[in-house]
Amino acid sequence: MSRQIGIFGGTFNPIHHGHLLIAEFARQQFNLDKIIFVTSGTPPHRDDDLLDQESRHKLVLAAVSTNEYFEGSDVELKRQGLSYTADTLAYFREKLGSDVKLNFMIGGDNFAQIGSWHKVDELITQCRILVAPRLEYKIEQTNPLVRKMEARDPEKFMMPADADWAIIDFPGVAISSSLIRERLGKGKSVRYMVPREVNEMLIAENYYTSKTSVQTK
Repeated sequence: MSRQIGIFGGTFNPIHHGHLLIAEFARQQFNLDKIIFVTSGTPPHRDDDLLDQESRHKLVLAAVSTNEYFEGSDVELKRQGLSYTADTLAYFREKLGSDVKLNFMIGGDNFAQIGSWHKVDELITQCRILVAPRLEYKIEQTNPLVRKMEARDPEKFMMPADADWAIIDFPGVAISSSLIRERLGKGKSVRYMVPREVNEMLIAENYYTSKTSVQTK
């Protein structure tokens, strides 16, 4: 039987317990041997302010350090220019070998937009897509991979009907990176929203806080 490896990519701005719960539930549900958290450098679909990539990756490494099945990767941080998932999957395919089955983990909101991604036809041939629905995301009765996205040229957003995907049986939690950033910006505690190691780094480095914010420990 081939090894099952999960690839969990994201800006992780910052990483929190919701990310870790998704990964752990997916690991057990799909018998994944390992999950690699890939910190995004310059995502093509994000234009909001991000903590610098090195700091975000340090937080990821701290978060996954206590789980033997998790590890962090900075492959996208070392790549010049924009970071495309298809290129990342191709990298791991070559690195890990053809006997490994890749499982790309994605949030439900991003899944609904995946038809517009760069090299999407190549992407779906390299992996199974594991979807983590958000609290407000409802899985449609029809395959969302093949539906037309709202766009001026909807045909280019079509996904092949034979794409391999599955839903992660995950009990959604109302924790988001944006909420954490908001609380930190107001000097509020994010204890228990993030792993202890991450919380300690956020406090020590004053990440996401203004100079006048007072972090509650």
